[in-house]
Amino acid sequence: MLTILSNLPHQPALAKSPPIPRLPVLDWQTFTGPQSSSLPCLLNLSGAEFTNSGRASILIALEMFGIGKGDQVLVPTYHCPTMITPIIKVGAEPIFYPLNDDGSADLRWIETQDISRVRVILAAHFFGLPQAMAELRTWCDTRKIRLIEDCAHALFGISDGRPVGNWGDLAIASLTKFLPVPEGGCLINNSGLPNFPLLSKPTAKEQVKAAFDIVHAGVNHGRLKGLRSTLEFMLSLLKFGRKQAPLIQADDGVGSSNSLEFNLGPTHQKLTGACRWLALQTPRQRIVEGRRQQYLFFAQAFQSCEFARPLVAELPADAAPYVFPLWVADPDPGYFELRRLGFPVSRWDRLWPDVSHITGDVGQEWSHHILQLACHQDLTPDEMRRMVAMIKSVYSPTKRTSKGEA
Repeated sequence: MLTILSNLPHQPALAKSPPIPRLPVLDWQTFTGPQSSSLPCLLNLSGAEFTNSGRASILIALEMFGIGKGDQVLVPTYHCPTMITPIIKVGAEPIFYPLNDDGSADLRWIETQDISRVRVILAAHFFGLPQAMAELRTWCDTRKIRLIEDCAHALFGISDGRPVGNWGDLAIASLTKFLPVPEGGCLINNSGLPNFPLLSKPTAKEQVKAAFDIVHAGVNHGRLKGLRSTLEFMLSLLKFGRKQAPLIQADDGVGSSNSLEFNLGPTHQKLTGACRWLALQTPRQRIVEGRRQQYLFFAQAFQSCEFARPLVAELPADAAPYVFPLWVADPDPGYFELRRLGFPVSRWDRLWPDVSHITGDVGQEWSHHILQLACHQDLTPDEMRRMVAMIKSVYSPTKRTSKGEA
């Protein structure tokens, strides 16, 4: 059995600490390091266009392929619902395919299905660990099925000798997972399709808000020392017509909502200037090195853990991970307690209702057992140690009483 340490959030050290950021945040250290990186960056690929978000990129990709009513799109059983919403938006039908143990598409299962109406397959580099794509690319070419390479988790890396993002007819990426920006996506056109849509310009208010949110997130998480009082003064002047939340505010979410209605946001809008500037100017080697270092720290911390194990203990040399996938044998209710404590963790447990059980599929197992731990470049050594200590505290085995009760 597992126990939740009810006194954990009341410990002085935790109460006085800013929330641990789930995603990268701006700091004075952000711009240390060389501009280039040891791993290829998707933003350097030819045909790359900035969008407002990763989900917006998926929607635009489907529109560029002319996908609509009557068409089917193959998507993995392990997914975030925001991967599926754009398919529904264009009127197409998602068809869920199982995953092999390594996260690759089970092409043998797909071949047993009626795929006569399938026009696109979406394949993802889960957790930022590049998937082999050569076989899938050949499979798609043979059947004249378009490939969307989902690089939302993999802004850097190499797959089968090519930079990630080079295998799909179109590839999509998400900037917020790797850069200290509140919005941003990317769409890479490898197919020569000429019909990239005309995107609208953000309003002046949206431009200012994006820049403000970048600074606000840094201050909120204890970075950008010296700017807190200035930011609070600005908030007192601006007001925005409503009561402002305090700067230090932990995530109080306790799990997933039952709703699968997602607002795709401004899908056909250009990226704001501040986010675009950071996407182009943030030094990339620091991102690669930092994420690899954090991943290896977690791998060592959980290598002999009795309640969990790293899903992939050996970090591939060609990867800059998005998260650290931790397989937990009995994840609940510990996961919900971690979320309540503001721990930077997520889980893809909100599967689309049409997903059915498929023998041999690891996707649905992953949706329950895998906790995605933040391992981005802006985590401090103290925050990393706090994360490990909190997980081990939440999932520590109870000492059974003489009566065998917890």
